[in-house]
Amino acid sequence: MPTTERPAVPHAGYLDRLMRRQSFQALWPLFAHATKPAKEMTESFSALVHLRPHFPSVQPFRVVHVGDGAHARTGALFALKTRAQNVSIDPELNLSLVSNWQQTYGVERFTFHRSRIEDAYDVLDSLPPMPQVVSFVHAHVDVDAVLARLDWHAAFTLACCVPGRQLTRSHLIADDGEDFGVLSDERRYQVLVNARASLREAP
Repeated sequence: MPTTERPAVPHAGYLDRLMRRQSFQALWPLFAHATKPAKEMTESFSALVHLRPHFPSVQPFRVVHVGDGAHARTGALFALKTRAQNVSIDPELNLSLVSNWQQTYGVERFTFHRSRIEDAYDVLDSLPPMPQVVSFVHAHVDVDAVLARLDWHAAFTLACCVPGRQLTRSHLIADDGEDFGVLSDERRYQVLVNARASLREAP
């Protein structure tokens, strides 16, 4: 009797994994402010899952979170879950709320800027040089235009509204598809790698 492949369906695997970790207590105050916290949390966790295999082998390295929202949730999650230096950038970022959260939970390796990414390039350029990874989890920007201006090793982007801008049209795609652990109607993602960066790091 022929077998049929089961269709992919949304699942709560990411949320289950997060809720079993001690870090969930620290993350919840930020995600609780969201209209759809499960959506926001699984989107951020998807970035971590898909980017982790592409983290630079050298330490330290930085993750720049472009358009990270008012509560810098993806940067906060990465700061708790990785050893990376994390920088969240968003023009609507609530500096008081995120600063109080960081102080309350003693979160390190996490800075944030209330700015458009287009106005933050000088800030990023002034940071100590190290390999950079970029996340575009919620960003309403032209991914290709931003990556053209940054020095980067790998990037993750999730198309929530405007795939023509939020998905690459020119960079090397290491992985893409729909992530059914993301509890959102839009869950198409890409993992991009910078071929030029790889050449620079090769012996």
